[in-house]
Amino acid sequence: MSAPGPRGIAFTLRWGAYLSAGLLAIGVLWLLTASDVPLQIGPAMPLHALGGQLAQGNPYAVMQLGLLLLLATPLVRLVMGSVSYFGRDWRYALVSLAALGLILLSVLLARGG
Repeated sequence: MSAPGPRGIAFTLRWGAYLSAGLLAIGVLWLLTASDVPLQIGPAMPLHALGGQLAQGNPYAVMQLGLLLLLATPLVRLVMGSVSYFGRDWRYALVSLAALGLILLSVLLARGG
């Protein structure tokens, strides 16, 4: 199996954005048409509750899944870029890995360790 190239990376970014926008739109339309779901404003639901809320048919969970996909797509792109260019352009691969490492470090520091 060959490593993903620039087209694979572009495909991932494009379809990650399309899928996340679709999930957000489905969640918003579902919320607007559901008479039994109150309009809520507040913090996002915890990640450990997301699967259960999706199974219960919570439109807020669908919107949060769309946002998580939107946030995860560039991270997947960095991983794909580092794998794709590791044998051909080691500098680009290292830059991709460094960017991914900085993002993960910032998440760990923001969570308090």
